[in-house]
Amino acid sequence: MLARLFVLLPFSVTVPEGEKFTVYGYPDSGYIVHVFPPSKSDKPELDEIGEIRLDGILAFQANALRIDFHKESFNRAKDSECDPPEDVIRRALNSFLIRLRYVTKAFQVRLLDYPQVTWRLQYLNDDETELAGDEKLIRARAALRFSLSWIALNKQIWQSIHELPPNYEPPPWEDLLLDAKSCLPVGGPAHIGPAIVLAATALEAFISRILDDLAALRPVPTELWTWINQRHDYRCEPAVEEQYDVLLKFFTGHSLKTEAKLWQSFMNLKAARNKFVHEGVAKVGGIPVSLEVAGTLVDAASETILKVREWIPQELHWPVFKHVVQVEASTKRLM
Repeated sequence: MLARLFVLLPFSVTVPEGEKFTVYGYPDSGYIVHVFPPSKSDKPELDEIGEIRLDGILAFQANALRIDFHKESFNRAKDSECDPPEDVIRRALNSFLIRLRYVTKAFQVRLLDYPQVTWRLQYLNDDETELAGDEKLIRARAALRFSLSWIALNKQIWQSIHELPPNYEPPPWEDLLLDAKSCLPVGGPAHIGPAIVLAATALEAFISRILDDLAALRPVPTELWTWINQRHDYRCEPAVEEQYDVLLKFFTGHSLKTEAKLWQSFMNLKAARNKFVHEGVAKVGGIPVSLEVAGTLVDAASETILKVREWIPQELHWPVFKHVVQVEASTKRLM
């Protein structure tokens, strides 16, 4: 028997028509969970796009996610709690969204607070036929809630998503950088400061974690490393620029200072962050940061992390995905 869930997504995923995706399954709390590629819902479209192509292939905008839960039987009593339980459904839903967001680097993807979304759950026989009617048992559950972004999903991206385990948790700096990018440019000038702060925080979280991991790999006495990084007065602890310079060079033989462009962007980001925190306006050299400059600084933060990744041992690497796709869209005009 199976419980088929459809959830309306608050964003769209561009999917090539006719593509054959492998459907992966995994166990969770007694259920076998299968997540299917996003599909198109019956929600009316508000845009005038007539044609979309992904890597040259005709594509469509998908905004519904289907998840099948398999089990020998389900509790379908009218007065019973939902089966599968809400936590199992929420975990399956957000497990996929976490990995989709990480692999595609799509800041539009947000975790969903199920059941506070639009969804429909239908119980079916194993052969996907409808169940026989029974006054004491329900055959479906549903909830209607009420938002447009594009995220490309081709076969290669789908495969990369499933190279990550269902319980994958991205490095914290990756989420911070995606949140920073989500502020720009859609967020507008009012979101420049938050974007700068998030990007600067990502760099701080990253170097702190990496240095701790590097120290664990080398014969650095724990007491000494703790003394260096956890002083009674925080002003005596290594500054972030010292972490990216002196300490990083000690462990890897490389200092970010040797990368002039990245170092300058790093210092500008730090300055803009401090100005925003203390004065309310992100500035570099006394000049307010524009949307274009903010985007450049956020991108440079990502480049800095990838550059440092090149210098650290392989065992400290985290998965990095680089997918290049071409999306084309056109509008319909009535003459």
